[in-house]
Amino acid sequence: MDMFGMWNSFFAQIQNKQIDQNVSGAQVGDLIEFVYPGTGLSLWAIYDGDGHAVHFGVGDENAMQALCRSFLHQMAPRTAGGPLRRTSIRRQLITQIKVPPGTRIRVNNNKHQLWPSPPELLQHRCQALLHHQLSYDLLHLNSEHFVTFVRYGRAVCTQTLYKTKDTEDEVATQTFQRMIPEMIPTESEL
Repeated sequence: MDMFGMWNSFFAQIQNKQIDQNVSGAQVGDLIEFVYPGTGLSLWAIYDGDGHAVHFGVGDENAMQALCRSFLHQMAPRTAGGPLRRTSIRRQLITQIKVPPGTRIRVNNNKHQLWPSPPELLQHRCQALLHHQLSYDLLHLNSEHFVTFVRYGRAVCTQTLYKTKDTEDEVATQTFQRMIPEMIPTESEL
C-alpha cells in the first residue's frame, strides 16, 4: 500500500470529521487546525510525525464540557476555575483527539505571517513542554498560543477579537519560555 493509501486508511477510522487532503502530507512542525463547526473556534496542534500531533487544549472534553467551558470563559475568564480549565500538553494520534462531530481537520501554516523556527529548536520546545499541565485560558493561554510558540517562538492567537493579527501575547510566551531549559549548542554549532 502506498503512503497516500495508508493515510486514507488511517483517517477512514475517523467518523463525523472532515479531513482535508493536505493532512496526509503533513510534515513535522506543521500546524494542524481542528475547526469546530459553527463556533469560529479551533483546537490547534503541531504535527509530530507518524500520524501524531502534540496539543494543549481541551480536545478530550465532550460537547457539554466544551459548552460550559466556553460559557464560563465568556462570563468570567479569570475566575472560572475548576476541572474545565486544567489540561496538559500531550501527544496523541490525530485520530484519537476528541473533537465535536463535523470538525474540519486541516494543515494550516498560512494563518500567521511569521517565520518558523529552525526544526531543531521547534522540536526542542515541543519535547520540553510535553506533559506539562497548565490552566487553559481561552483568551490568554490556549492551544493556538501553544502551537505558535512552538513553531515561531512567539505565542499569538488569531481567535481573540481584541488583538490585531500576529500580536504576541507576552504573558503566554513567558509562561512557555519558563518551562523550557536552554538548548546547549553542540560542538558543530559552535
